[in-house]
Amino acid sequence: MAKLLTRAHSSFLVIAIIGLLILLATMAPTLVYAATYTGWFTGYAMGNQIGAAGVEVSQGHFANHSYGTCGDPASYWPWGTKITTAQSITLHYSNGAAYSRKKFYLEDSGDLNCSQGNYWVDIYFGRYQRFGEPCNCPGSPSNGFCINANYNSCNDAQNFGRTRRTYTGP
Repeated sequence: MAKLLTRAHSSFLVIAIIGLLILLATMAPTLVYAATYTGWFTGYAMGNQIGAAGVEVSQGHFANHSYGTCGDPASYWPWGTKITTAQSITLHYSNGAAYSRKKFYLEDSGDLNCSQGNYWVDIYFGRYQRFGEPCNCPGSPSNGFCINANYNSCNDAQNFGRTRRTYTGP
């Protein structure tokens, strides 16, 4: 009788452990480590169609210092790095309707003279221009690539100005 109970308990114990391991494996949260940074934020619009990462720059992208420059630790972040701002930033669709976002992806570089300090972020506000208006925005390469729309993205970039903000990133 003692052997029978031991075998039954052993089988049950093995099955219970396997079941528990499967349950833990399926429920295990993915750990994501993020640091918090504070730096100068600026905005740009229009400009080149293709950013430094080799992809078309669009709303939701940002620029920081070129790889390994300015003594900025953020300049080592790989293309596509996501940041999340503490406060939403307002942008506009081509029809002029406003929307807010907090997540931005690194797809461009700038500030060649390193004047913006470490952890600088340059938010891309888009390439929308009103019909008949020039395709340029102060601080961006002239004769950039634009899309005719009912809104001018340069307004957002200029109104955004330069401000210190906090965000999370890698």
